[in-house]
Amino acid sequence: MTQTALVLSSVGLGVIAGVLGAWAVFAARAAGRRRTEALHPELPEVAVELMNELDGFAVILDAALTPVYANPAARENPRISGEELRDEEFLTRARRVLSTGFPDTRMPDPETPERTVRVRIVRLQKKFLAVFADDLGEEQRVNAMRRDFIANVSHELKTPIAAIGLLSEAVLEAAGEPEIVSGFAKKLKKESRRLGELSRDIIQLSEAQSTLQPESREPIHLRAVLRTEVEAHRDFASQNGVELVLTESRDEDDAKAMTLGRPALIGTVIANLLSNAIRHSSEGGRVGIGIEVAQRNCMITVSDQGEGIAPEHLPRIFERFYRVDPSRSRDIGGTGLGLSIARHTMWAHGGDIDVWSQPGVGSTFTLTFPLYEERSGVKDAKPKKRLKKRSSAPTR
Repeated sequence: MTQTALVLSSVGLGVIAGVLGAWAVFAARAAGRRRTEALHPELPEVAVELMNELDGFAVILDAALTPVYANPAARENPRISGEELRDEEFLTRARRVLSTGFPDTRMPDPETPERTVRVRIVRLQKKFLAVFADDLGEEQRVNAMRRDFIANVSHELKTPIAAIGLLSEAVLEAAGEPEIVSGFAKKLKKESRRLGELSRDIIQLSEAQSTLQPESREPIHLRAVLRTEVEAHRDFASQNGVELVLTESRDEDDAKAMTLGRPALIGTVIANLLSNAIRHSSEGGRVGIGIEVAQRNCMITVSDQGEGIAPEHLPRIFERFYRVDPSRSRDIGGTGLGLSIARHTMWAHGGDIDVWSQPGVGSTFTLTFPLYEERSGVKDAKPKKRLKKRSSAPTR
């Protein structure tokens, strides 16, 4: 047989297989309809067809409130079970819909976290009820997080904005007294800087929480990014009387360690850890920075000799706006978003962030990046799955 004949035969077999597959699907649906019609000949065929196309839970009940049809999503949904259809409250509402014809919807109870299912009941041809259900648990969780975030942002913005307004009025009233105006001007500068930092961090958090598209990723030399951020923070460390000590391995593999992502975002993560470590170190203290490769990961550590974090605070340290000591945090600077930005950025890059801390000893934050290797000029841009989180921690 010639090569052309072989190709034509393969194409023909593929077409036949596709036709047979499509026929099998239609035959299965037709068989399901025939079974349903045999049990309930009066069951609306259009309703059954529509429910078959729905992604959500949908069932049909007869006049005795017995299920006579369930769409594929209802048969496969592990979260919404038949118990919902046997609940006494549900049966009462179903009877009311059957007698009156008015649709009924029960929304989840915000006071009962375990009740997350929205149920809607609609009458069909006076003999049947269509029941639609959706699990809104994830949507409720996201909405709650959004409400908390907006409330926290509003609270955090309120303080510097109010201070700037009051200080501006004070400057106008003391226009003829240069020394007083100078004092108010310094406070105005401090509050405006705080407002700017908060606005910047909110934008960075929004970017960190967004999906990092494959086309936005590029190979990043982690040692180069680390060195850049360490050098950029030396003046700030010197002003606070803190020494930065960078320890690098001589191993060539460590020097070539790369990951896929966006250099600016990785730089922001390292900068947040360095500024936190410097702020929380006492004068004369040291901040140690290290980088090493282990197996298929690259770890960057930032250690300080500060006051440390008590165990009860560690589970919440990466939450937005969480501060171990709010009054001290405001004095030394920081918006309470730095560690949250770091965590979301690491997750977006397929990595993770971990923390070890002991009161009176200090804290060590570890960034774990999946390694990227470029072989034979072919880029493998597929990132590793996010590493399993080893422990949680709060933002300082």
